[in-house]
Amino acid sequence: IKQIAGDKYQVMDRYEQQDETFRIMKIEKLIAYIFLTSILMVACFNIIGSLSMLIIDKEDDVVTLRNLGATDRQITQIFLFEGRIISAIGAVIGIIIGLLLCWLQQTFGLISLGSSEGAFVINAYPVSVHPWDIIIIFITLLAVGFLSVWYPVHYFSKRLLA
Repeated sequence: IKQIAGDKYQVMDRYEQQDETFRIMKIEKLIAYIFLTSILMVACFNIIGSLSMLIIDKEDDVVTLRNLGATDRQITQIFLFEGRIISAIGAVIGIIIGLLLCWLQQTFGLISLGSSEGAFVINAYPVSVHPWDIIIIFITLLAVGFLSVWYPVHYFSKRLLA
């Protein structure tokens, strides 16, 4: 169409016509990601607390592992591995639940935009799932989860194994 219209006319697709709207949507998505990641970091205190309680509870097992010949490094690796498994399983379950909720919203429109019919072009809040978003979320969950596991394990390993 650009070739037919020539330079006298400006031919734009839908994205070029509403460039500002799509830019605002990208910024909204980034801010939602930052906001939810900060909530995730606060939630990781729960992981830190539960892992700390697990390590304290397993003091007798640490003695048993030492008596069986395990080194302090091996014992620390056991607790790190257990914490990482907890984080990874939580990330997978969380993503599965999130994808299920997105599918339910796309299929049944659980969250509507307004109470009156015809007030909006669409009746339910639109949801779009992209594979790249899932990968970024999964990497973020693992990174924050693994970092939250590292602190209590190293703190208590110095205390218990000293």
